[in-house]
Amino acid sequence: MERNGKICPCCGKHQFTYDDGYEICPVCGWEDDALQRDDPDFAGGANEMSLNRAREAYSRGEKVY
Repeated sequence: MERNGKICPCCGKHQFTYDDGYEICPVCGWEDDALQRDDPDFAGGANEMSLNRAREAYSRGEKVY
């Protein structure tokens, strides 16, 4: 795994330690997943909801899963 400190693609408030490390964001709960980052409408990767749906949910104060 490459250390590059990508920012959480869901909330934009946490810097991950590794790229594609499946780290869970302590701010919003999003699990870093390259597949879902590359295809933000894909649901069912490491996260049940798609990245786009998770962004919407987070912006409304709803749970991200």
